[in-house]
Amino acid sequence: MPDSTISWYNKNAKGLSVQYDEAEVAPLHSLLRRWIPLGGKVLDIGCGSGRDAFFLASLGCLVVAVDGSDSMLDIAQKKLSKEKTENILFQPALFPLPEAHPLFAKKFDAITAIAVLMHIPDDEIFAFACQVKTLLVEKGIFLCSFSSGEGHSKDDRLYEHREPGEIQLLFERIGFRLLFREETKDGMGRDIVWSNLVFSSEGKASARPVSQIESIVNRDRKSATYKFALLRALCEIAQKSPHIARWHSGDLVSIPIGRIVEKWLYYYWPLIDSEVMIPQLRGQELRKPIIFRAPLGDLIRSFAHGGGLSAFHEAFRSGKLLSEQTMLLRKTINSIAKAIIDGPVKYAGGSLDGDDSFFTFNGRRSLLTSHSSSDPAESLGRISLKGDVWREFCILGHWIGEGIILRWAELVHNLSLKTVPVSLVIDRLLVRPESDRDVSAVRTYYKTLPSLECVWSGKALSTSRFDVDHVIPFCLWHNNDLWNLLPADRRINADKKDKIITVKTLRASQERIIHYWHLVRQMFPERFISELGNSLLRERSDRSCWEKNAFSSLVETAETVAIQRGAERWQPN
Repeated sequence: MPDSTISWYNKNAKGLSVQYDEAEVAPLHSLLRRWIPLGGKVLDIGCGSGRDAFFLASLGCLVVAVDGSDSMLDIAQKKLSKEKTENILFQPALFPLPEAHPLFAKKFDAITAIAVLMHIPDDEIFAFACQVKTLLVEKGIFLCSFSSGEGHSKDDRLYEHREPGEIQLLFERIGFRLLFREETKDGMGRDIVWSNLVFSSEGKASARPVSQIESIVNRDRKSATYKFALLRALCEIAQKSPHIARWHSGDLVSIPIGRIVEKWLYYYWPLIDSEVMIPQLRGQELRKPIIFRAPLGDLIRSFAHGGGLSAFHEAFRSGKLLSEQTMLLRKTINSIAKAIIDGPVKYAGGSLDGDDSFFTFNGRRSLLTSHSSSDPAESLGRISLKGDVWREFCILGHWIGEGIILRWAELVHNLSLKTVPVSLVIDRLLVRPESDRDVSAVRTYYKTLPSLECVWSGKALSTSRFDVDHVIPFCLWHNNDLWNLLPADRRINADKKDKIITVKTLRASQERIIHYWHLVRQMFPERFISELGNSLLRERSDRSCWEKNAFSSLVETAETVAIQRGAERWQPN
């Protein structure tokens, strides 16, 4: 929480205490009475002047109430002297807590955070959520209430506007289950809406229903492979680039169609670049081919003698396409976008509830120019879908995506009148740009540096003997972005293997990680910036302080991949 926010509360503590005590709190206290276990151990984060802590104590709860404002705690402590209750302990603590804080030695049956989340910056909100999980017993209750509509406050407090669906996803991704959600009016009559969410800590990400997605896969009419391609792209984006999603009121999420188009380009390239005709449309594409086969075929042929898909990937991400290739790419992008919008976006989900579409689209449908890999995402429109479906993709997308690949291959087998084997289609759908080319380019650059240190140990490295390590292992994430390729001691890298690095080790290596990011960014500016924006940076991130935001997202990504994939953790001995 920023110092300016704490300072504001210290300065205005006396007046705020009076306002809080006079506010209408019956709805909030009814919520606490309903969900907080009577007689349980409760941690009240951001307790302020103690209003809610005293109510919890009246329910028989043993309350530890903490706040970052000393002035607020002084007022609460004076009230405690008058009330003479032994059920409350007030103490200073500012979340996220530093490592080895005494609170980590305790476990609570419930944790409350009333009017707290909007004051926590983006780069700290994930750490806050993880600490809440650490402090709760299994099946423990987390109850939070945060406001919307205060983002333009005239005082010095930080206000991050967050939709409730965004907070729900944040906690569900690390193993919480939503029990209750509602919006209420402000207790002091202000034009503010409060979102109240109640979670249970499940210990691990619990299964979520995927019936709507399955209905599209299984029940919708399948005359082309487009629906599979769209669902697979959404799964991959949700798993690897969830920060590019934009949350909207009404629990809706929108995704840049340009990112989906790019996924399609890589999916269909190996299918079209084949000596065997692999049809993607009913009728074996004899009279009517898929609309982007011709432009994508031209683009493929322009790289036929220059490295194929891997060479295209490198040139595209680095902004090194030739002018003719740029023109072919623009035609391909526009054709794929049209196929997506006029195909699965328009028709998917009609079998679910009448004629309602599962997706909607708004914005520009085609590119007029294209010069870099960021152009499609920045210039084309966005696809919208329901927030609960997006949360499914984020939590279970890995498994859904693998199932979609098999369904896609089976459909192609049928579209070809069973002349194209399922195994051939699967092989083609699993083709990716060669990773060795990316690793080799980064290794060559690291060799030119005057000095080199192991990113995990700080040990000096010989420029002729070191490994390029995937921070998040390639076997788990299939990611060769430049930010994910860092120099490491060979023995340490051999010990790490395919394990996920611990948060503690990541934080201990933060300065070295950011140091190498700066160096690689100078060498490969366009590609590094594009990949960082695609994978780690939130859309609303301040690009002037990208390091802090990107590192926070790296920690979040590593933690969620470890939880969702059940990966073994690693830290140096």
